[in-house]
Amino acid sequence: MKLFDFIITKVTLCLVFGILIGYYFQIPVNLSIAGFCVGFVFSCIFFWIARKQFLQTMYFGGIAFLTAISLGIVIENFHQEKHHKTHYTQLLAKNIEHSNTTIQIREVLKSTNYYNRYVGEILLKDSLQVSGKLLIHVQKDSVSKMLHVDDFIYTNTELKAVRSPLNPTNFNYKTYLNDRYIFHQLYLKSNDFIVAKSTSTTIFGYAASIRNRIHESLLKNNFNADELAVIEALLLGQRQQISKELQTSYANAGAIHILAISGLHIGIIVLLLNFILKPMTRFRRGKLLKLLLMIFILWSFAIVSGLSASVVRAVTMFTALVIATHLRRQTNTFQVLLISMFFLLICKPHFLFDVGFQLSYAAVFAIVWLQPLWKKLWNPQVWFLKSFWSLLTVSLAAQLGVLPLSLYYFHQFPGLFFVANLTIIPVLGIILITGILVIILAYFEILPEFLSSIYIFIIQQMNHFIAWIASHEQFLFDDIFISLYQMIGCYLVIVAFANYFHLPKVKHLKIALLSVLICQGLWFFDRSRHVPTDRFFTIFHQTKTSVLAYQNKTDLHIFHQLDSTAFAKNYIVQQQVTQRFLSATRIDTLQNVYRLQDDYLLRIDSLGVYESLGFKPKYVLLTQSPKINFDRMIETLQPKLIIADGSNYKSYIQRWKVAALKQKIPFHATYEKGFLSISLKEE
Repeated sequence: MKLFDFIITKVTLCLVFGILIGYYFQIPVNLSIAGFCVGFVFSCIFFWIARKQFLQTMYFGGIAFLTAISLGIVIENFHQEKHHKTHYTQLLAKNIEHSNTTIQIREVLKSTNYYNRYVGEILLKDSLQVSGKLLIHVQKDSVSKMLHVDDFIYTNTELKAVRSPLNPTNFNYKTYLNDRYIFHQLYLKSNDFIVAKSTSTTIFGYAASIRNRIHESLLKNNFNADELAVIEALLLGQRQQISKELQTSYANAGAIHILAISGLHIGIIVLLLNFILKPMTRFRRGKLLKLLLMIFILWSFAIVSGLSASVVRAVTMFTALVIATHLRRQTNTFQVLLISMFFLLICKPHFLFDVGFQLSYAAVFAIVWLQPLWKKLWNPQVWFLKSFWSLLTVSLAAQLGVLPLSLYYFHQFPGLFFVANLTIIPVLGIILITGILVIILAYFEILPEFLSSIYIFIIQQMNHFIAWIASHEQFLFDDIFISLYQMIGCYLVIVAFANYFHLPKVKHLKIALLSVLICQGLWFFDRSRHVPTDRFFTIFHQTKTSVLAYQNKTDLHIFHQLDSTAFAKNYIVQQQVTQRFLSATRIDTLQNVYRLQDDYLLRIDSLGVYESLGFKPKYVLLTQSPKINFDRMIETLQPKLIIADGSNYKSYIQRWKVAALKQKIPFHATYEKGFLSISLKEE
């Protein structure tokens, strides 16, 4: 199958390329619009000329693809909310920060141990109408209540910018939120805001109320926390209630995709709707009414389930398939996939950076492209063996399709993924159909006790089976790190060899072998870029403790005061120990003095000892909230830089910061500025 012969393939790739250019290079809005308009005009001119030519030239195609690229840049700029004149950041740029803010809750997120979290939309700053989204943290206490979608809150609390990672290996939550057009956050206590119920309900409010009603009804029917979390993830797209342990079990078993609504779920719903609505085709205009009703139900389900990237992708694809079936058009799955991707990126360009979106399309493309190849290898006549082989090839194709992405983002590969999939996928249809019946009956509060008991038992057994697979840790291959370049190289090899096996020609074999060489080149290039060649001393940010590291090229020496259990669970330490290209690692306890070539770093802990040293340290590190006379310490030691890590009380840090400012001594607090890395010269 010549995938790259489809026009939609080339146009979609150009659109993706344009979005990436607009995202990384910040092309001015006016320039991008002018470029698109010029390209569109020239495309029309060359198209009109090409219609009259028997032998086509490359000019029209080249101009059309450049226009598609410029369209991607325009789409990225258009959806970048910071460019909008009414966005609240325009006021912050004018230093208008302390003002009364009106916010409407748009989404309820998963709570943490200390905060309930929400996404809100700013409507007013004082009397000015503004727009933009915020991440809201409401501290849990004895009087705090959960907010609901569409609630209004009024506050004059100052907005805080989303911080960059405080440590070099931390997940970049700032980038994650910025890709969702969230640039600031609010930390609120119960007395910092006033809540008002909305007089009108949005479509998202209706969706949330439906989910809440189902949730309350299922609770009344004795669904426990884990069973309730799974059914809400399977059928309502809500994963906030899933415990960390349950999510880890599904991830380690290679079955985490079961907890995300995808094409499998939507396909089953389409089959159900086809069966239920089939009698409508007997009436006049019944086929059209059936089509419209199916599309309405599919998108209503997408809205109720939260419009996640995987749900929108699946619903968009099946909408196209349903329309094509109604029009009796022969459909090509690749074209349907690419059309759905094209229109999704037009509407939501930052879906391109959503991990769920990437995994979803990678899995479906791999199934459509690779599974037919493997299915031809064996054609059993027995129904059971045929079904088994079909499921196995689908599972293998999907896993190969997402493998490079999984290693890049999650650094692990579940070796028993096929066991989980071959066991659960055959019965997942029954689980989903029964689950749909359960939530419908629960919504109307007519769910029979025997049905709820049966369904609870089914979900419990599925959870136990997943936990059993995940318990075989020897089949979980973790700490596998690949870079972006290495991931791209892997996909080049997969695509090139898949293309060759579909069309086994000499030129395709040459391309496949060339892809192997390119992949090897990318791996060597990445290694040359990432093998440590510098020497540096790092103070990490850690709450209530201190972690320091000295790295000399590929040799790492870590200093800490953690016990063995805390050390094994400490994310920062484990990330440093498992980093690539290390040849030697040493672990040691914290020292009070560190020799950094010709300079010294003095660590002052809770004992507060710093006098009678016999040397003047260039750096002073304050740990464990020492009770010292700060001004006298500066006068005695005369440091060039003072550092306070996360083991200190914040009140102490603020006091030290003010005193250092008066003394004109540079002050680095890791809880504000993040880790500090001191570069050292080559010896």
